[in-house]
Parts: sequence; C-alpha cells; structure tokens
Amino acid sequence: MKVSESWLREWTNPEWDSQTLAEELSLAGLEVDGVEPVAPAFSNVVVGQVVSVEKHPDADKLNVTQVDVGEEENLQIVCGAPNVVAGMKACCAKVGAVLPGDFKIKKAKLRGVPSHGMLCGATEIGLPDDGVDGLYVLPDEASVGQDVREYLNLNDQVIDVDLTPNRADCLSVEGVARDIAAISNAPFKVPYESQEVAKNGACPQNVAVEQPQACPKYLGCVVEGLNPQAETPLWMKQRLERGGISPKTFLVDVTNYVLLELGQPMHAFDADKLQGDIQIRYAQSGETLVTLDEKELTLQDDTLVIADDSGAIALAGIMGGLATAVSDATQRIFLECAHFSPLAITGKARQYGLHTDSSHRFERGVDAYLPERALERALQLITDIAGGQVSEVSSTVSMENLPTAKTIVLRPERVAKLLGVDLLNAEIEAIFERLNFDVKAIDGGWEMTAPTYRFDMEIEADLIEEVGRVYGYNNLPDTEVQAPMRLPTLPESEQELYVIRKALVNRGYFEVVTYSFVEEDLQAKLVPDSPAICLKNPISDDMKAMRTTLFPGLLQTVSYNQKRQQSRIRIFESGLVFNIQDGKTLQTPMIGGAIVGDLHPQNWAGDNRAADFFDLKGDVETLLEMSHVLGQVRFEAREYPMLHPGQSAAIVKDGRTVGVMGQLHPSLVKTTGVSGKVYVFELRLDAISKAQVPQAKPISKFPEVQRDLAFVVSESLPMHDLLDAIQQVESDILQGVEVFDIYRGQGVGEGRKSVALALKIQHQERTLQDEEVDALVSQVIDMAKEKVQAELRQ
Repeated sequence: MKVSESWLREWTNPEWDSQTLAEELSLAGLEVDGVEPVAPAFSNVVVGQVVSVEKHPDADKLNVTQVDVGEEENLQIVCGAPNVVAGMKACCAKVGAVLPGDFKIKKAKLRGVPSHGMLCGATEIGLPDDGVDGLYVLPDEASVGQDVREYLNLNDQVIDVDLTPNRADCLSVEGVARDIAAISNAPFKVPYESQEVAKNGACPQNVAVEQPQACPKYLGCVVEGLNPQAETPLWMKQRLERGGISPKTFLVDVTNYVLLELGQPMHAFDADKLQGDIQIRYAQSGETLVTLDEKELTLQDDTLVIADDSGAIALAGIMGGLATAVSDATQRIFLECAHFSPLAITGKARQYGLHTDSSHRFERGVDAYLPERALERALQLITDIAGGQVSEVSSTVSMENLPTAKTIVLRPERVAKLLGVDLLNAEIEAIFERLNFDVKAIDGGWEMTAPTYRFDMEIEADLIEEVGRVYGYNNLPDTEVQAPMRLPTLPESEQELYVIRKALVNRGYFEVVTYSFVEEDLQAKLVPDSPAICLKNPISDDMKAMRTTLFPGLLQTVSYNQKRQQSRIRIFESGLVFNIQDGKTLQTPMIGGAIVGDLHPQNWAGDNRAADFFDLKGDVETLLEMSHVLGQVRFEAREYPMLHPGQSAAIVKDGRTVGVMGQLHPSLVKTTGVSGKVYVFELRLDAISKAQVPQAKPISKFPEVQRDLAFVVSESLPMHDLLDAIQQVESDILQGVEVFDIYRGQGVGEGRKSVALALKIQHQERTLQDEEVDALVSQVIDMAKEKVQAELRQ
C-alpha cells in the first residue's frame, strides 16, 4: 500500500525523520519497500498568472506573454504551449531556476524577443503526465508568487508499505497511523471534524438483503441535487495519486478517497439508472454483467451480486456494473456502504480475472463497525464540494452474522518466556491501551479484547507478538539458544539433492526456482501428450496449469535472461511435476537444465565455440556417474515434439525411461521467446538418488594386458549396442572396454564407421597366458559379429 507521508503526519506526527519512520514501521512488521519523493528536486518555480498573450512577430507557434509572479514588474516570457491564455495560473520558472535534470533557466532571446523565464508543463517539473498538451494549469485559488513546491506539497514522500495478509487493518491511512502512534507513543487524532450531514426524508430506494450471512450489514442513502460540474479538489487528487489511484470523476474520487483514508470500500450508483429495489443475492447461473472496465462476465451461482429488477448491477465487494455507473452528468446517486463476509468474497475476483482495491480489502477483512463512520465521511465530502440533499440512511443489519470481538487471556510469565524479557505489568497494559485493546485484569494476567478491526487476534501468542512489535524487537535481549543437536541420519546409499545441485553448480550452472503454475498453451505445445491439471482460480491466465515438465519455467527463464543481453546461459531447477495417471495426481521429483550460447565464458586465452548436444550429455553423465548408474543407463535416439529430430534422446535405465534431453525444436524457438540453439534435459531424481556404497577389494598385483580392436559397423549403430554385445562375452578376465577412437573416411565404406576399442584384460590371482588372451579376443570378435554385424577392420 502506498501512502503520503504528509497525510500520515496529519493523523500522528512522531519526532522521526522519514528514514527513521520507515525503519520503525519495518521493525514493527509493516515492511516498507521504499520511500520515494513525489517530485524530483527543482527550485525557484512559483505560481504565475498570465496577464496577457500576444503572437510572436516572427514565429507562428510562439506567444509573447506577460506573467505576474508577485514582483513589482511582470515577466516577459516567450511560450510555445498551445493552451496558454490570459488569466490562467501556471508554474513559472524564473531566471536562475534549476529544473529536474539540472536544467538551468537563463535570460534568452527567442526569435529576437527577450524571454525572462519559462512557463512549465507537468513533466517539465517532474510531475506525472497530466494528459494536457501544454502548461500545467493551477487552480484559480493559487496565490501568485507562492513557491510551487509549497503550494503543491511537493516536498512530500510516498511510503510503500508491503503488508502481510493478516494486517488488513493497515490498508488505510488511519490504520497505518494507528500503528505508528502505538509504536512511537505519539498522540493520535482524526484530522477532520466529524459532522453528521443533515438528512431529509426517508430513503426512496428500497433494499432487500437476501443473504445476511454473506452481507450482514448494508447501508445506503440517496443524494440528489448534486452539482454535475463539481470537480475533484487538487488536494484530493494529489492524495489519490500518491496512494496509487488515478483520479477519475468527482463521485468516484470521493469513494476512493474514503477507501484510502479509512479502509472502507463503497460504491455510488446513478440512482436514475436503477430499476426497482436493490437486492443483495447470489447470481443466477448464466446471468451476465458488464463491469466498469467494460468486461462482460458470465456469472456463476456462488457469486454474490448487487442487483435490481433488471438483473445484476455489481459484483458485491469487487466492482460495479457499467449500466448504473455514475458520470459527469449524474445529479442523483444511491451511495452504498456495506460489510461483506470475507468468505463470500475470497477468490471471486480472481475467478473472473479481476483484482480491485475493494476485493483486496474485503478478502482480508474490513471492520464490520466502520461502514457508518465511512458513509458519513463520504457524505460530508460530497455535500461540502458538490452540494445536494441527503436522505435518511437505509440500514439492514444482521447482528447474529456480524463478527464479534474475541477475548483472549494473556499471562505475564508467558510473555517473559516467549520474548525473553521481563516487563512490568504496567508496561504491558500501556502497550495494549495504545493499541486500543480493552484490558481487564484477572488473577494471573489479563483478559484482552481486541478492537473490531484487529481480526488477526486469535490466541495468546498473537498478543505476545503485539507486545514484541510495540516494545521493539531490537530492544529484546540477545540470548543463546539451547537445544539438543539431533542430526538426522542419512543412509550411505542415499544421494543428497544438495550434492546433485552442487555438482551442476560446479559445472557452471546457476540454480533457478520457477512457479509450479505455467501457461497452459505453451505447455501443450512442448508436451502435447501430457494432459495438464488446470486450476479453478488461477493467479493469472498465464499461470493456469500445473506443470507436467520443468521445461516451460526453464525456457521462460532463458528468454528473460536473453532479453537482458545475457548470451551465455546455463541454468537448472529441481522440483515437482504433476501428472494424472489412472485418475490420480502423481507428484514426481525432477531435475532439469538448459544451456545456450558459448561453451566457456569469454576469455582472451584459447578458442571458444557454441555449446552442443554432447556438452549437455556430458553434464547429464556427470550426474549419472555420481550415483554410479552410468553403466546402467542408455541414451536412445528418440523423437519428441519439443525436440529437434536427430538431436534428441531418451535416457533409459533398466528398461525404464527416466529422462529426456536434446535441442529445442526450431519451430518452438519463437513460441518460447528464446533465441539460438537451446539444449535442455530433464531427469527423474529417483533415478540418481541412490549411490553405490563403496566396497573395498584388493588391487591385482598381476600385470594387465590391453588389446586394441577396430570394428567396422553401420553408421546408424548406437555405440552402446556394440558395447552391450561385447559385455555378453562370459569371462572373468575381461575387466573393461573403452572406446578411444571413431573414424570415417578412406578405407571405410560409405555409410560405415570404424570404432576402436581397448580391451582391459587381467586376472586377480595369476599372470595370464597368451593363449587365454587370444581366446578372449576371438570370443569378442565373434560376439560382435553375431550381435551387431561388426567386422574386424583390416
């Protein structure tokens, strides 16, 4: 939530500067994301009134103006703004002024005419673009010669408070100010006089609440005779903008202002557009509503709506309908102010792809006893600015459905135990009195009744947290934690995920963490054979499906980095994927990665090249070798929709596919937003989670014999097929087979290749005879020929 510091200090004004105020708020649990000035630094800019405007003698688009800035003589300023007229008031930068960007105003001649200053637009003094082509127009009541920074309160700061969901009571200026007053022990006061607006006659609009459990309180009244030309005051516009809300029309601005000030959402209907009685009910299945943002919704029957005889006219607690919206011509309104149960609103905005300031508050909880005060405040603002006559308030209240304050017992010894500090009973009582709790002393402690806006108070620990917040976490003593060290035992045969992740980091990868929710269409293009589990209430349309593979998140991360000039990327992620099998949801731990760009970081020494399929394969083999399962794994050529044909492989262990790797299909490069050749892999963690327990055995003291053989095989023959054939030779002296060369060219037929192997031959207990070695070699040659038609190269 964003809030103006000057507005806050009208409610409570501790003797803290802006930085200290932000730090104390953060330490009290209301984390401040930032403090930003509302305007950049500039000086010597004052309110000026244009006295006269004449055309420049030598320039069609320039005017020569005389500007009154409160000095003895008017300033002559050449101005090119199309909206400059005599009598208007504008921001005038005098000679010597310094505008944002260190732009200094000096005496000048424009087409031969002297100019002693500059009339400024909004952006020229660092304010947001007001949409006006030309000068920033100041109100008529602005005092000529007054410093613009002072008049527009531009020395103000905007405090951005990141609230946790349980602190909905601070979603208002009043709420934040209450907390500041409590932690600083500064006085708290309401900065405006609460005066009840005169009421005239019964409310002509009938209201029927059909769902009191969802809407236990509904207030409304009719205001007629409004001035349709009434404009939102400058001070109100400024506070709305600094609170992150764009000013619209006067009536909408008033409701938004009360929302920011007190935290109570409300809505104004054009009373002349209403048809019949107001009804608070659940929608009829299939009923439609066009919302204020011109989005047509088909409503579900669990959606609470405000309706009249024509049908739904608003989503309760979320957004109004376009058909009954107020406009610049509205002279008669029905102003509603209600309390909706959080359970009736939670998830409904997201269900329709919406998120509003109103739903944000009602989902977290709004004080059920605030509507009366908020309605009077809104009526006071409306009648003060736009006039009008107000009817009596129509009130429908279901007391049995209103939330009640909970009484919690607090024990001083429990405070000492959890916070580690002994506080006097009087100190604890003072803290809760500043927090507006009802404190009642009992034997062994107190009965604490929270104010109606503190619905996060449930148990004794919540109260103790309040003591710690207000007393100050940084004031608590440092005490050593005493706890027994019970380290979990990890079987030696289990491979820790940390070790696997560390191995990839050591090979130059960076770990990423992406959402488990992905874009449904993108995932369907990557893995069309894996139906996704879709969420009923997704965070957004591009986070609708549970991931069935890690690839969408990895590719989005690659795209994100490439768009920020990162050409060499090596990333990995470990996490769950979600699949449906036999009607049940399976959660499978996986690890996946992606590489693109050069093999090595840019370096002056040595040649570099682009990473390829075999570089990725080497990384995968490292993970397999760590678990001592590389010998059990085969990389089988297999085609996948998302991978480039001829550059893809299935990772197979003991006849089961445990992973996949390859180059992203060129047709998906644009779809995923990546560029270049991207290589990806994905591997089941259970395939590499078991490590081989080392077993000691003596090293043979007898000599090893090595025999090299070169076989000519078909070009299409996978290497592991040849090795598997040789491994079928039954022998206790064949210790290993290694590939040390592959040759294609002269002497080897077309479509053939020569594979050179080294046979490692050794006996554990004796020296081998030549006859034994020759017999083994003959067996290897025969087996290779029989199984894969390999011919010994001559």
